[in-house]
Amino acid sequence: MSGWHASCSYKGMKQEPTYLVLAGAAPDTANHGVTALAQSAVLGLAERGIDRFSIFDNGEGSRSETPAGWPEGPEIDLVGFRPGRRIYETSNMHNARLRQMFGLPASAVTTIRNAAAMIDVSGGDSFTDLYGPARFEQITLPKLMAIDCGTPLILLPQTYGPFKHERSRRVARSILMRASLAFARDAHSFENMKMLLGNAFDANRHRLGVDLAFGLPRIDGPDVAIDRPVGLNVSGLLWNRAEAKGQFGLSADYRQVITGLIDQILARTDKHILLVPHVTPKAGESDRIASEELVSALPLKQAARVRTAQQADTPSELKGVVASCCWFAGARMHATIAALSTTTPVANMAYSDKALGVFEACGAARQVFDLRQLSTAAMIEALFSSFEARTSQARMLQGQMPFVKRRWAYQMDAIAGFVKTSQASKGRAYA
Repeated sequence: MSGWHASCSYKGMKQEPTYLVLAGAAPDTANHGVTALAQSAVLGLAERGIDRFSIFDNGEGSRSETPAGWPEGPEIDLVGFRPGRRIYETSNMHNARLRQMFGLPASAVTTIRNAAAMIDVSGGDSFTDLYGPARFEQITLPKLMAIDCGTPLILLPQTYGPFKHERSRRVARSILMRASLAFARDAHSFENMKMLLGNAFDANRHRLGVDLAFGLPRIDGPDVAIDRPVGLNVSGLLWNRAEAKGQFGLSADYRQVITGLIDQILARTDKHILLVPHVTPKAGESDRIASEELVSALPLKQAARVRTAQQADTPSELKGVVASCCWFAGARMHATIAALSTTTPVANMAYSDKALGVFEACGAARQVFDLRQLSTAAMIEALFSSFEARTSQARMLQGQMPFVKRRWAYQMDAIAGFVKTSQASKGRAYA
């Protein structure tokens, strides 16, 4: 269904566009990394004079409300646009697509049609077919709807691919060709974009950027410790799922890496450890559940020196918690970006290729340790060596981060400039 052409020309829907619509970063997923992308985009563009946004989420209908925990400022509408098999529900994305195709009213379609542009971030790393055809359709559907509405599509900094299937590559290439602007979030992603586009690559539209989360404000809250603990994100994706090792082709045993690293730090230093959950649904891949299981399995003497951050409920607060650590390690990429962007020494436990390019952009490629390539013992040794070298890494990050922040500001300036031009142009067309 996502590949069909549809029209937005049903009667009585033309009005002057006054806002942006944000897709691919629903703020109600319990994934603080995805929420960080949404907040960074909205706050960064609001600082540049764009003050009205509609954000696709998993709720019902259209609601004028700021998501819980967000700073006040820009005017925000939340619009239900969720996946699932209940196509009869008006907030189902496939329901909206069908209504678009048949020229029938739908909140999501009206939202797209009246926007100056759609900005779409694909969850940062989900513009790929690795997660199956259903997920690929969910990621591409809002992009195709914007294109069919004639609403400019801006692909915010993200990864592109990999694509296992030729059809997926064709769809992705078509979207990139028709996007008004498309940013890759690191050099590897940029090269993938160029290869995908081939002769259709346009340097004016297809650009290198940095991950949106580098611009997320930091809030120091009650969980910020004064004793500079070692910070550790325990990934529920890798901890809770027995099939994760086979799915991602891991050589190292993730649970043994975590417990072995904790054992080394507690045995060889006087540091305490602070566990920082970053994805916190009530079940499934929850980092909080994984952290609780880890602590309960530790010997009492070790468990007394390990605690879990409890009060940080927003991405900005989590960023403040991470910044309070003397060193940080995790497999969740956006948890480690919180460290990079605050010049906190950090190591990434990679289970895919997505972290390397982001770390390279900060001069920290040597701090990415691949669970697919290293043994359990080698991972523990490499991570502890990174911890011991934390002072020199902090100095390096302090030198690199101003360049990264300037690139972040440059991409936001470019997006805001395009949107304002597009809005003025559409306004004249409707006059």
